[in-house]
Parts: sequence; structure tokens; C-alpha cells
Amino acid sequence: MALPTYDHRHRQERSQGLSHRPWFGALIYLVFGVVWISSSDYLLGIIVTDPELYSQYQTYKGWMYVGFTALLAWLLLWQRSHAEKESNLVRSLFGLTFELANVGIAHVRKDGQWLRCNARLCEILGYSELELQRMTFQDITHPDDLTKDLTQMEQLGNGVRREYSMEKRYRHKDGHYIWTRLCVRAVDDKQFGELFFISIIEDIQNLKEVETELREANLKFSALLDSGAEISVQGYEADGTTFYWNRASERIYGYSADEAIGRHLLDLIIPQPMHKAVTEGVKAMVETGKPIPSAELVLKRKDQQPVTVFSSHTLIDLPGKPPQFFCIDIDLTEQKKQEQRAAYLAEFDALTDLPNRQSFLQQLKQAIERAGRRPQLVAVIILDVDHFKNINDSYGHAIGDELLQQVSQALGKLLRNSDYLARLGGDEFAVFIEDVEQPEDAARIADKLLHCVHRVWKLNNGVDVKLSASAGISLYPVHEQTPETLLQGADTALYKAKSEGRNTSAYYSDGMTQNARERLTLESRLRNAIVQQHLHLYFQPQVELSSGQIVGAEALLRWHDPDEGFIAPSRFIPIAESSGLIHEIGLWVIQQSCRQGVLWLQQGLPPLTIAVNVSAHQFQRNELQQQIADTLLSSGFPAEQLELEMTESALMTQHELAVSTLANLKKLGVRLAIDDFGTGYSSLAYLKSFPIDVLKIDKSFIDQLPDHHQDAEICKAIVTLAHTLEFDVLAEGVELEAQQHYLKQIGCDRYQGYYCSKPLPANKFAQLIQQMQPEHSSE
Repeated sequence: MALPTYDHRHRQERSQGLSHRPWFGALIYLVFGVVWISSSDYLLGIIVTDPELYSQYQTYKGWMYVGFTALLAWLLLWQRSHAEKESNLVRSLFGLTFELANVGIAHVRKDGQWLRCNARLCEILGYSELELQRMTFQDITHPDDLTKDLTQMEQLGNGVRREYSMEKRYRHKDGHYIWTRLCVRAVDDKQFGELFFISIIEDIQNLKEVETELREANLKFSALLDSGAEISVQGYEADGTTFYWNRASERIYGYSADEAIGRHLLDLIIPQPMHKAVTEGVKAMVETGKPIPSAELVLKRKDQQPVTVFSSHTLIDLPGKPPQFFCIDIDLTEQKKQEQRAAYLAEFDALTDLPNRQSFLQQLKQAIERAGRRPQLVAVIILDVDHFKNINDSYGHAIGDELLQQVSQALGKLLRNSDYLARLGGDEFAVFIEDVEQPEDAARIADKLLHCVHRVWKLNNGVDVKLSASAGISLYPVHEQTPETLLQGADTALYKAKSEGRNTSAYYSDGMTQNARERLTLESRLRNAIVQQHLHLYFQPQVELSSGQIVGAEALLRWHDPDEGFIAPSRFIPIAESSGLIHEIGLWVIQQSCRQGVLWLQQGLPPLTIAVNVSAHQFQRNELQQQIADTLLSSGFPAEQLELEMTESALMTQHELAVSTLANLKKLGVRLAIDDFGTGYSSLAYLKSFPIDVLKIDKSFIDQLPDHHQDAEICKAIVTLAHTLEFDVLAEGVELEAQQHYLKQIGCDRYQGYYCSKPLPANKFAQLIQQMQPEHSSE
């Protein structure tokens, strides 16, 4: 049913005015009756003179009066009935509106008491109407929202404001709080009694949850945009005005968000020469909807400094809204630095800032081309610091690096601008000199370089280190024709200088080339010797000084070549180490020693300790422990009878790794010995951290015993130190009875050397033990 119109409502009000005010109807009736009676009789007397007719007309007049009053009564009753129907319709519509409204509606007393509530409010809050009427709204309002609600309600009651609205939380019947939007208006009409409030309550819980999700999504999106320190994200209107500027943009371009937002793209980061192209590109992107292609650009910072970025673009064109676009710029500054650094390191040495080997060869090639056009000599000199490894082992790599930096600076000051100095690697430097008139001029320059290095160098930590160097010289076109062969020739000459006592220089010659070829030939023959089993083990007895009995043997490698005969270890061991064959040979020595030890035990020989040398190259590889464990398992040789000998230099290269490796080897049950003790650069502070069983005194301290006082005191000190650390001591190279007697006197535990026996093949070694056993038994 349609609601009453405006005119209908006014007619209703007029009719209701008469029917709802009976005294007004009675007054009208009274006035009408008096007027009718008084005026009708008077007029009738004037019009009708005949008494009989007059009486008849009086009857007519009475019936007319009755008819008119009946009509008036019917009209009044009809109006009242119509008004009641309209009133009932309005009340019904109000009831339906109240109950069927999709929002909660309540009448609330001034003290907060719920007077009446619709079904939707009960549904929102979870209470029945009766339960709500027993409570006040304060009872179920969230504490954080109550003060604001009460304050505004008081202002409403005092007439300060007509209405108020707010978002607030009510406690649902099940205990959880729900968000609502509350609108309140006061009703202060005396016809309704005391003041009360009409509250409209809308459930906005889902809206709040959506807002929370949107807020969280926005925070995540903002965090994502701000998390990339190298990714700038900027937002622009179609005209280029900035509306978004993330933190990376602040860092990369130098503008804060407050400074950037509202300014034009061209004014912020676009260099002047790019303005036209950028303007046209943005216009085309907005018109076509196609983003500007991604590209590497050089833009500008706030301080006008250039910054290289990889720039991508995206257009946002939402219906009914003007288009916007975003720029996503990746800062390439660090990448460019890395590329520059990589390019620098491709040609220069990071430690000394000198050119490296590759750059040296490139420049040398150009020098050779220049010399070829006007016949002149080009000298190539390789300079190598003598015994530099010992410095690293003794003082550490930091000291070594500082020395190399000082040496490179000193050499650079000594040379001319036209001379080209480079660091080839490690402690090797190279220089080429153009326009050399005489070959001896190269030697003079080399001597200056050697003299520059040969002095005491003072380091920042107060340590003084004395250095010397060796130099090798090759000449173009006298010796070689290409950069590579010239450098190789100088290196060969350097090797000769080192072999002649170091701290000197040597020229490259054909004879030295022959020596290099012989070394390569020897390496090839050594490889064949491994395959053809030309390598053999010899054993030198180790004698206990207190009893005179043979208690062990050192396994020594021998190479018997079918053509040349025995080849000295001093010739082939360095080649084995430089070529990597030492790993294969070293493992073979360990395996053969263990197998031979088992054979001796099976032959009835007493248990003997077999000492095997482990090279620094073997020691520094991770598989040594596993190789020894596998060998002991496969051979059945007792672990406690295997003794591994390592030099000081092998242990001192990387101290922490050495301690760990020795500890792992010790877990296998083998014995550990330091060979050639006293000739290296080890620290006694480090020595105590090694799980060592034996110290072997180097032969150089034994040769002049007992007459040489210093050697005698050194041996005595080593024995005392070793016993203090609970190590056994073995002396190497004992050849005289006096040496043996002195070592026994100072408490040395064992010795080996020609005084007992030279190294012997396995079968002759067994015979020696069998021969000596009875003799020692009779003693």
C-alpha cells in the first residue's frame, strides 16, 4: 500500500481536527440550530400567511432540519471512521518499518535503558528484546567507546546538538565485540512523556573486516615497495605530477616524499637533455596505453649528481578516472661499481694497484711492436722476493701483504714513467724497459731493483723485516720474440738466479732452456716410473739410545731408472710436488709401508714403528685422514705402529687447519712427528697446541756434535723442550759414535743415521734386525 501523499495528509489533518474536537462540532450544531429556528420561523411567517398552509410548512421545515442534522452527523461519523483507518494504516506502516528495517532501531531512555528494539537489532546483538529491555546500552558497550558515547548523548539531552553518529563496538551475547555505526536523535515531545532517544544501529563488522584487510594489504604493499632499498617506485598523474614516492626513491634520488609529491617529473629526476624525449614518451603512453619500453637510463639526483637506473613503466587506466603511470627504477649504482671493479681487477692487482699479468702481456706486446719498427732492445725483468713464504708463515699474511705494498711503491718510485711495472702474483713482480741500448743496461736496472729490495723494512706494527730478492732477465729480440716467451725466459733466468744463491740476477740463455726441457722430460719419466713400478721403498733403522735396539724405521723413497740408475730424491721430489704427482706417490708410500709392516710381523719380527714422510701438499688436502684410515683397514697394520712425519712449514701454513687435521689423524691412533725440527719458522706457542708424539732434530744440528758448542746447546734445549711437552726426541743423521754418545748423555730417546745403518731394502732391513737381536739380547 502506498504511503499517503502530502495533500491527503493535510485533508486527513483537517478532518481529524473536527472529529477529534467534539466541542467544536457541538458549537457548530448549536449555532446552526439557533440560527435555523429563529430565522426559519421569521421567514416562514413573512412568506406564508395561511394558518393551515403555515402549519404544513412547519412540518416540512422540521423534516428538513432532521435531514440536515442527520447528514451532518453522518459526515462527522464518516470523517472519524476514515481518520481512524488512516491512523491505523500509518501505525501499521510504522510497525512494519520498525520491524522490517535492515538496520537496528531502538528507543532508549535517558538513563540508557532499552525501551523497545526491533528484530534486526536483536539479531545484530544476539539478545531477545526482553533481554535487552532488562539492560542499559552501557552494559554492552566496549569500554573504549563508552565515554565518547555518553558525552555525545549528554550533549544531545542538553540541546547542545540535535543528533550524533559514531562507530562503536557492542558486546554480542556470545562475548565477542562487533562493530556498528550508531546514529542517535532525541525525542523531546510532551505528548510522548519524558525525553527518549531513537538509535539507528547498523552492523558494519564485515565492512570493518574488509577495511582491516585493505589496511593490512596496503601496509604489506607499502612495506613491499619500501623493502627494496635499490628499487624506486614513483607514481605520476598523466600530466607528470608526482603522487607517490617510496623510501627507495628518497634514498636513490635524494628527495623526501614531502619534497617530491606534487612536483613535476621533469623537475625532479630528468636531466635537461632528456626533457623532450620523456615528455613525448609519457604523452604516447597515456594516449596509446602502451608503456614506455624498459631501458637503462642515467637520471639525476637532488644534488644534480647522475645516477644510473634500469627503468620500467606501467600505466594504470581505471574506468571513470584519469590515467596514471608508475615508474619502477632499479638502482644500478652498486652494480656499475662492481662492473668497474671487475674491469679494474681484470687488468690490475687488488693489493698493490699495479697492472696484473694479463695487462703486462698486453702492454709488452705493444712495446715489442714499437721496438720492431725501430730496432731496439726491450728488457723483461722478473723480480721475486727471496724466502717470502717464510715471512707469511712467521708473521702472517697481513704482514706479508703490507710488505708487498711497500715494495711495489718503492719499485714504482725507482722506475721511469716509461717503464711498465706489474705484479704477476704472490711475491713476483715484472717490469719491461723499452729503448735499451746495450744488454748490460738491463742488468744495471735489475741491480737497482735488487738493491731497492735488499734492506730492512719497517712495518706499521713495529716489526722490522730484512728482505732480499732475485731477478731474471730476458731480452727482445735476442732471446725471444713474443710476450709469453719473453716472460717465460725471464722466469727461467730467475730460477737460475735462485739456484746461484739468491739476491742476484741472471740472464736467460739457451742452456737454461735446455734445463727447463730436462725438467719436463724428468716429469714424464717419473709418471712412467709410477706405472712401471720403478719406485721402491728403503728403510733406515731408528734405534733406541737407552737399549741400542732397533725400534722403528723411516720409509725412504728411491727411484731406480733402468737407464740412468738411481735418481736422487732431491731431483724428482720437487718435480713431483710441482706437478701434483706427490699425492699419488705419497699414498703409494703409505700403503706400501703398511703392507711391509704386516709382512714383517708375519715373519716374526718384533713390532716396529714405521715412519712415513707426508709432504705439505698431502697434508693440506682433506682426503689424507680417509686415505690413512682406509689403508690401515685394508692392510691390517696396527695404527700405533704407523708414524706420520710432517715438516714445520707444512704445519704452520694454516695453523687452525693444521691443529684440526692433526687431531683427526690422532683419532686414528697413529703417531705424529715433526721432521727437521729447528729449521723452520714455527712458533713455540703454536707447538704446544699440536698433538705431536715425536720431534726429529734436523741433521744440520747433529753434524758437528759434540764439538760445536752452539749446536750442542741447541740439541740439549730441544730435548728439554720436547720432554717438557711430553714429546719423544729422535736425532737424524747420526754417523759417529761421539754423536751417539752425546745424544744419549742429554737424554735423547732415539736416533737414525749411518752410525747404525744406511737405508736398506725391506729384505736386508729384516736381516739386520735378525742379526742385531741376539747381540742386544746378550747385552
